[in-house]
Amino acid sequence: MKCPNCGSESITLDLNKGTYICTNCGYVIDEFVIDQGPEWRAYTEQDRLERERTGSPITAKVHDFGITTTIGYSRSSNKTKIEKLRAIQNKLRVSPKDRKLVTYLSVLNNEAAKLNLPEYVKETASLLIRKIIDEGKAKRIDIYTLIAAVLYYSCQVNKIPKSLQEIKNNYGISSSELWKALERVQKVAKSSLEFKPNIKPTEFIPKIVEKLNLPPYISTKASELVDLMHKNGLTSGKGYTALAAASVYLVSTLMDAKKTQKDIANALNITEVTIRNRYKEIISNFEIEVKL
Repeated sequence: MKCPNCGSESITLDLNKGTYICTNCGYVIDEFVIDQGPEWRAYTEQDRLERERTGSPITAKVHDFGITTTIGYSRSSNKTKIEKLRAIQNKLRVSPKDRKLVTYLSVLNNEAAKLNLPEYVKETASLLIRKIIDEGKAKRIDIYTLIAAVLYYSCQVNKIPKSLQEIKNNYGISSSELWKALERVQKVAKSSLEFKPNIKPTEFIPKIVEKLNLPPYISTKASELVDLMHKNGLTSGKGYTALAAASVYLVSTLMDAKKTQKDIANALNITEVTIRNRYKEIISNFEIEVKL
């Protein structure tokens, strides 16, 4: 919106008078604007929750997307009858074909909470697990292994730096089991653009620098190095955690804030050999000479 008088875009809405006013010249652009908000006022969060007349938002974390009704206690004197009705409603809410989905979503929400993952990652994981169950890809596989793979993949989609090693350690599963589960997830996910991984190796660097108590400029320079490699296609097929760790090791050495490969490997639960291999690849690609 622009002011027709002076052309300024500095427009404000006076909610008390229902007018749009230009703060630059004071011109009244529109009057008697309809208030689209509620007719009640709330001064605290508790007031707002008590006065709202709408239900919770639609969410994929619940088998019926949260579209349901609940029998309240109301003012009925027959509490026993109300309890029986509530019990019947809870049984009818989950149909036989949805019981498997309810179990998987319940486990998914619990495991995502243990990993301290944000809500939008849970939503992505819930949509993905629905698709996996619908396509029959959840058969003959351990539920926790599949959930671990789904959460890892959802982190990749939402740019949350979680490594495979971190997921393996949390669930105590082997690499082969996790890769098999991840292969199923990828087959289902590749048919939809909304499940396309968006994470870059630079996302892992701040977390590594923080764990190693290195100065912030190490993170900046290591990110520039890895970003340059990513743009030139040199990160294809490489583990992002190891690549980020190797870049941090290299930059910290060049900038006299050195951490040993053993220190970095122990902090990230990966092997020194993996870091060393990625480190040598970086040096050979950029012709960097390091004198220790």
